Amino acid sequence: MFFSLLVFYLILLSTLVVAQSLSPTGTFPILVNSTSTLTLAVAPACGSLDSVNFTEVNAGISLSAIRTIVTFGDSWTSTGANGTVPLPPILHPPLPSAGARNSENRRATNGFMWSERLAADLNAKLLDYSWGGAIIDNFAYNTTSPLNKTGVPRSDFVAQAGLFFLQGQFLDPLVPSQTLYTVAFGINDDGQFKIAGGDIDLAYNTYVTKLGELQERGARNILIHGMYTSHPETDELQSRVFAYLTASRATNGTNVAFVNLERLFSTIAAEPAAFGYTGNATCLVSANTIVGGCADPDHSVFYIPGHPSMMTHGLINEYTQAAVAECVEA
Repeated sequence: MFFSLLVFYLILLSTLVVAQSLSPTGTFPILVNSTSTLTLAVAPACGSLDSVNFTEVNAGISLSAIRTIVTFGDSWTSTGANGTVPLPPILHPPLPSAGARNSENRRATNGFMWSERLAADLNAKLLDYSWGGAIIDNFAYNTTSPLNKTGVPRSDFVAQAGLFFLQGQFLDPLVPSQTLYTVAFGINDDGQFKIAGGDIDLAYNTYVTKLGELQERGARNILIHGMYTSHPETDELQSRVFAYLTASRATNGTNVAFVNLERLFSTIAAEPAAFGYTGNATCLVSANTIVGGCADPDHSVFYIPGHPSMMTHGLINEYTQAAVAECVEA
């Protein structure tokens, strides 16, 4: 059943070439066009695994060999699949997000995510365990800890990895040399820490524990996406994760890469026209409706507040591939 749905989805995606519209009139869904309207106008700033702080580097990952991509993270990565086959990126106005008609299983953008674009470029299968609002560990923050009766537990790396360990081997052969694991956390961790404090050390320990468990189960290619903004606590956390990657490379030969999205987005903020952006930096005024939004999301950095447009996701994919290709270290 899974593979039948996957084949149907891939066939459907290959036919989605109808231009996107944001008109709120009518009752028909709108198919999206993935043709890029932007230009990647920044190069990665390559560093070394010897760096004290996180930097862009690729030690051993060959994207041309990848046939399966497994993703963990938050709404910047989630296709709404949660370990299943994602729904096609179709808009259902006035809902702003591509995918389902309800609040679940939708992307926090108006079309394809960066991970879907990467999988398409590599002709690889995508197994996505990311989920909107996710943090590293629910127990790390006073606002999310299940031990706090006022907390609101959400998806975390613990739950995502747990689901993958339960079902992942049944969805794909997961040949180690052909499987890329991508991990991207920090945005919501920073938010929860600022709201009511918590334990960043616990978050770090959980982060590297889960990376270790992935390696124990065969992960040989791990790519970390750094946050698109800089914050003292999460910058330190990312540097500690980077140090863990360096140690993993040295002790067991794991192929590792780190991509710093803050460089991409700080350059966009400084020179948006160089990338092809025009008009509003954020297209929609609300995450719940297209009403009152811009008419041209393809030239906006963000689609809904704090979340990249489909075209910006295209740039994230391009930048990721550029960092892996250009920042090679033996």
